[in-house]
Amino acid sequence: MLNTNKQAASTLIEVLIAVSIIALVLTAVGSMISMSIKLADSNEKQQLALQKAEEALEFFRKERSINSWYTFSTSLADEAIYCVSDLPESVASMSAQLGVCADDDVLEAARYKFKRQAVIDFDGLNSVKVSIGLNWQEGTKSKSLSLEQSFENY
Repeated sequence: MLNTNKQAASTLIEVLIAVSIIALVLTAVGSMISMSIKLADSNEKQQLALQKAEEALEFFRKERSINSWYTFSTSLADEAIYCVSDLPESVASMSAQLGVCADDDVLEAARYKFKRQAVIDFDGLNSVKVSIGLNWQEGTKSKSLSLEQSFENY
């Protein structure tokens, strides 16, 4: 009879140890899944921000290719910031968007909100650099991405 009680007690300890190991493994797997989801969300936001920055640069490329240098360059102000949450119809209407984006000037893409701005910097009369910047929030952190391109008078 004593032998049976010892065997039952050791079986109970074995079960407790096994349950503890399984709980530890499940906690680690759950943590890895949670981190993977956060990383995938962060990568998705960054990829979408890159896509929206390229979209704005493509707008300037298109405007440069269909307009004369005079029309393109005189429509923009030197050392100016334009809020381009919505792309204008043409570079000639850019003056309506002059200034830093307000808090409610957001570009919504998928389920994310971005602030997209263009910074114009003339380098003499025959060259202009356009920098597109996107800002967004990831939890408590502010993230940003910037692309730039120079346009020349040809």
